Amino acid sequence: MPSIALVFFVGCNPKKELPKETISDSKAPKTIMAIFAHPDDETTVGPALAKYATIHDVHLVVATDGRYGINDHSGIPAGDSLVAIRKKETACACRELGINPPHFLEAKDGLGLNGKHNFYVEAADLKERIHAKIEELKPDIILTFGPDGDTGHPDHRMVGLFITEILLRENWAHTIDLYHFGWTKEQTAKFPEDWGLGNVHPNYLNTTIHFTPEEEEKAFSSMQCHESQFTKEAFSEWIAAERADTTNVLYFRKFALDNTLLDTF
Repeated sequence: MPSIALVFFVGCNPKKELPKETISDSKAPKTIMAIFAHPDDETTVGPALAKYATIHDVHLVVATDGRYGINDHSGIPAGDSLVAIRKKETACACRELGINPPHFLEAKDGLGLNGKHNFYVEAADLKERIHAKIEELKPDIILTFGPDGDTGHPDHRMVGLFITEILLRENWAHTIDLYHFGWTKEQTAKFPEDWGLGNVHPNYLNTTIHFTPEEEEKAFSSMQCHESQFTKEAFSEWIAAERADTTNVLYFRKFALDNTLLDTF
């Protein structure tokens, strides 16, 4: 079983030799909780989930039910029928990745920001459910979206903010390692411009996850479970873009706190 190397970048001088931290096979397995907004958001980090599934206990938590994620090609109306289908698609994706069955928190898609529900009620309920899921799974590591929210989607951003808020509120930020996913500007160029992907300067992406072609293929198989969301043509174009990028790397920013006590700015 291969080792997983996490590379941490220190400072902003690219000429510095970069120290490395390695999670070796000899260490006890960790519990990893990947939490994202919608059924299919895990596709962003699929290769990393497939990689870690071989040596760690990996859980996918889906915050919203995706009931408004309608697409013309599927002909499925918004509502409970779409929720049921997207749950099955996500379960399929988890099987293909080799991780645990998904956990659904079932907040209303849009969290009320789309005008369809009460945002304050949905937000408060979702935070309670996230808190309970963390207590249930007791993760060592949490993966989620950063401030850019991948595509800038407000649900993506909100879930990342809720996770960060809860860890700070409960004094868990020193016992649970939180990682925010981020693209580099160079990586976003391989995708269509209308995806509106955000990006992070490489100096702030301090965790590098390399994955194998085999792990990438598992991710491709998993993404194709989400048939209600993407056409076959879209899958083909997406997979072709990823295969053309042979660097096989994903980046994250590890959330860190400075405990220095200050009395001024």
